[in-house]
Amino acid sequence: MEKLREFRIEKGLTQEEMAKLLHITLSMYEKVERGRAGASAAFMRRLKAVFPEANIDLLFFADNSNKIAVNV
Repeated sequence: MEKLREFRIEKGLTQEEMAKLLHITLSMYEKVERGRAGASAAFMRRLKAVFPEANIDLLFFADNSNKIAVNV
């Protein structure tokens, strides 16, 4: 989740500080940021509550590649 990492860095926060703000464990935050765990709806709601300016679509759903996936 590169966008989530970039967002955190723009805010000048460590992973530990983000976890505390979101009231989750550091381990869980690290997993989401590294893409080893998906961001739950609760995670996204907490992020939006703490950072109302956060664009959830861009952070979690935007495709960075402008490519169209085609299954053949």
